[in-house]
Amino acid sequence: MLDSVVVAFYFAFMLFLGWRSRRQDAQSYWVAKRSYSTPRIAMSLVATVFGASSTMGIIGMGYQRGLTAAWWALIGGMALIPCAFFLAERIRRQKAMTLPDILREAYGDRVSVLAGIMIAIAWCGVIAAQIIAGGRLISGFFGMDMGLAIAGVAVVFTIYTFWGGQLSVIRTDFWQLFLFIGGLIVALGFLWSGGNSFQLGAGGLPEGHLDFPVTKTFGWYEVMIFYPLIVGFPYLVGPDIYSRIFCAKDGLTARKAVFASALVIVPIAFLLAFFGVMARAALPGIAPEAALPQAISSFVPVGLKGIILAGFLAAVMSSADTCLISASTIISLNVVRPFKDLGEEGHYRITRVLVLVLGVISWLIASRQAGIIASLLLAYSVFVGGVVFPTLCALFKDRIRVSSTAALFSIIAGGGLALLGKFEGGIIVKIFITEHGQALLQSTFGPQYLAILPLIVSAAILGGRPLLLQISNRSQKKHTGIENNLSF
Repeated sequence: MLDSVVVAFYFAFMLFLGWRSRRQDAQSYWVAKRSYSTPRIAMSLVATVFGASSTMGIIGMGYQRGLTAAWWALIGGMALIPCAFFLAERIRRQKAMTLPDILREAYGDRVSVLAGIMIAIAWCGVIAAQIIAGGRLISGFFGMDMGLAIAGVAVVFTIYTFWGGQLSVIRTDFWQLFLFIGGLIVALGFLWSGGNSFQLGAGGLPEGHLDFPVTKTFGWYEVMIFYPLIVGFPYLVGPDIYSRIFCAKDGLTARKAVFASALVIVPIAFLLAFFGVMARAALPGIAPEAALPQAISSFVPVGLKGIILAGFLAAVMSSADTCLISASTIISLNVVRPFKDLGEEGHYRITRVLVLVLGVISWLIASRQAGIIASLLLAYSVFVGGVVFPTLCALFKDRIRVSSTAALFSIIAGGGLALLGKFEGGIIVKIFITEHGQALLQSTFGPQYLAILPLIVSAAILGGRPLLLQISNRSQKKHTGIENNLSF
């Protein structure tokens, strides 16, 4: 009963913080008036990163395969380092509200509209994964019906995001990160004191669970190729990450915040993976994604259970709210406005309505209860395949010349191919590339070639036109040289 009261109080506190921020203008709602300092932006970034995939997902993978589960967040943290040193100040200088604003500035509305639609669709999958994680925490802990638990999580974070926008998201992220890290450390302490230290050293784990950086089931291919491309790129180019950068007061603040968040991510990633390893030693034979709620229920005393559960719910919801406000703002400013400009106040109202609409859509997707990591990999694949390379080229448009048409086709081909690659095991793509092509791609790009192929196609389309122009220029020079020689 006491634990239920603690969780209910946490939900009420989040709603209160959102309600306090309900009266604000559009600039506050979209980018928190671009007024926040390095510590607050860094904390908000870390809170955003450690959502469903980086809490229950890593703990579940740690339970299933060991310490290598930490790579899911480690790769993200590593991707934030080049983002800090090479991109953060460029992003902040754009004066943009959303990631597609950067594309619009470089390529025009037709590219930003398409990218906006693709991001919104992909991010509904990301939000759904957060809702599933929160629902499983509550359901596994209290024995509540999963559908009801999912509904509760969806309603709470949707309402406080609707009220407060980016302003309430950054304010709640501060408290949610504090709750999450505190809860994780306390829960690890109880797991360790529950006898796991002896079981870890007494052969209580499957072979290779304590190995790092690779194991027999998770090798250098995943570490060096698949994870950096599919998991790392959304940290380098991501609407949720960029939304935090847009809220920084200046470029230097953004740069420092992104770098600081990368450093904080590393130890937390290992703590989460180790949590999963210890849960495997203590609770063998359970479903991997049930490791967290089962461990809390089994080893943490009454009273503290609710606090720790609130901490992990905070991690999930702090990621969900950022994705929700980002996707809603993108649709309002980058999909609706090019067709009908309603002014700042009009689009502010539309953004708030879209928060409710996308919250409901994500709730419906979450009701299917697909795997957390599977849902995220689908969303990341579509986003990475279509949007990453055009965005990077847009940020360096002073050095890289890419036409609007090339960017448009890059997004269509990359995103579309990524989506087809996830449909029924990529059966449609495999038909077109033939068995010989499949064998060639697999030998070249490894077993995850269907996820990597959209990136290659996207990059090839963007680079194809400049390359053709370069070849054409060389041919023209060569032809002119021949004519000059003949004239003598």
